[in-house]
Amino acid sequence: MLSQAEQAAYNLEQARQLRVAGCSYREIRQTLSLTASQLSRIRRILSRSKAAQTRLHNINPDATARDMPIMQAGLPVGLRQTLKKAGFHTLGDVADSLADPHFAGLENLPGIGPHRAQLIKRLLELSDLLPEQGGLQSAIEALFPEFQYSASL
Repeated sequence: MLSQAEQAAYNLEQARQLRVAGCSYREIRQTLSLTASQLSRIRRILSRSKAAQTRLHNINPDATARDMPIMQAGLPVGLRQTLKKAGFHTLGDVADSLADPHFAGLENLPGIGPHRAQLIKRLLELSDLLPEQGGLQSAIEALFPEFQYSASL
């Protein structure tokens, strides 16, 4: 069973997919069995993220999802502020940190636990910014650091 916060994040993802598919908010409410307040929250988040994309493209028409400022991303307010205090300015900064093998992980940052880290990773995944896992090779390199440089020689 999902916690209340995890269920809200799941509903948001489902609503985003349904909205892209062309469903109205009324259909989304019926499909996901949402209350009026839950639907209102989802509508605010989706409209905020769309407005942020529009502002970004008005400022810089060549901008990508990597250039999206953290403070305009589709994350809860407290989480956006925590990421900003941690030194992240754009979604690209967060993606670069996750790709860095020496980065300890989002969960280890003050104020960000496993649930909030999952929210960030889901947002990056939606934007196609989540760094790819190298599969078996990266797992071996994580266990045996001495093999990291042998693959590049």
